[in-house]
Amino acid sequence: MSEERDIKYCNLTFRSAVLDSISAHIAVLDPNGVIVAVNASWQAFAEANQLNDESMSVGTNYLEVCRLARADPSARVAADGIREVMKGLRPHFYHEYPCHSPDQQRWFALRATPLIDYPHFVVVTHENITIRILVESALDPSKK
Repeated sequence: MSEERDIKYCNLTFRSAVLDSISAHIAVLDPNGVIVAVNASWQAFAEANQLNDESMSVGTNYLEVCRLARADPSARVAADGIREVMKGLRPHFYHEYPCHSPDQQRWFALRATPLIDYPHFVVVTHENITIRILVESALDPSKK
């Protein structure tokens, strides 16, 4: 390997390590909404929630998954916001939503931002905000 290739490999490895160190679940969507990359947190969440049936893995159309969740208004809001970011109609998108499991209540914040240097690609993150929501609810019971 040449020195230049060694440096590029080290940079790529470092960037992957950084993304895998972030607790937020991260996926990159291509212009059609297909997941082209995910971080370790995304994979771990999918495994912990039995989502390894390819409903949230690389190659899956994330926007189609949202569309199929017709009964969930948050899924429609998310898909619309992500599409607007892809089309350049808005610089970013933010949406908080419930995502309860059978044994716990939890909430997430979804962010969609354009991927730098890749037109119409979008980075989607889901961050667990359950603690903040529970504290807010405890402080203001009308929010329940």
